[in-house]
Amino acid sequence: YPGFPEGISGQELAELMVKQAKKRGAEIRELEEVLKMDLKGDVKIVETNKGTYEAKAIIIETGCAHRKLGVPGEEEFRGRGVSYCGLCDGPFFKDKRVLVVGGGNAAATTALYLSGLASEVLLVHRRDVLRAEEALVKRLEEKGVKFILSSVVEEIYGTDLVEGVKIKSLKTGEVKDIPVDGVFIQVGEVPNSQLAAEAGVEVDGRGFIIVDIRQRTNLPGVLAAGDVTNYPVKQVGTAIAQGITAAVEAYGLIRRPYWLR
Repeated sequence: YPGFPEGISGQELAELMVKQAKKRGAEIRELEEVLKMDLKGDVKIVETNKGTYEAKAIIIETGCAHRKLGVPGEEEFRGRGVSYCGLCDGPFFKDKRVLVVGGGNAAATTALYLSGLASEVLLVHRRDVLRAEEALVKRLEEKGVKFILSSVVEEIYGTDLVEGVKIKSLKTGEVKDIPVDGVFIQVGEVPNSQLAAEAGVEVDGRGFIIVDIRQRTNLPGVLAAGDVTNYPVKQVGTAIAQGITAAVEAYGLIRRPYWLR
């Protein structure tokens, strides 16, 4: 991330942002679930499990959830060998055998990271070629990551922890048992936009909230930013830029002209 030559973890960066926001007077409500939103009137109403809020403008930044495989064992072993974050959980699999599921850049970068920790990294993808950038694929080959192509995970199994997976070849139909200690699932994300859509916010065919260059949705006074929007680049930097744009736009809706104090 810009400004950190030695790098910084996502958790550390988030903690710094929270600290800065609180110093500026922001009030952060945690462990509070939004149940319903009424966004079509001049006053926006948000109902939570702890109360009701009213505002002239609202910014939706609900992000995305990891797409799941939907196979037996996935939920059962989540946190016990099944992971959706290589950076978060990779260190727990040092010198162990792991499997990465997916064929895009996210799966490739996860496999690369794990190759520096695990004793062996396997990567399974349903197509016969990886969708990741060519440079990433080349680095995977250099690191000795083994590809299992035209195949899918049928089941994740174990006792207390993950012990292996069943892999099915889409070409032959053959199912093989492959012993692994960890399964890292990187098959895309699903936007957390259901509540917004139910409140009348327009989403695209994949469920991402449609915004214009000023982060405005189809409803006046309702803005959105970050991964939940249909903006194609999903990075921390772009999410922050969108958040700033949305905040300026929201402030302009409350006070015109926005630069008056």
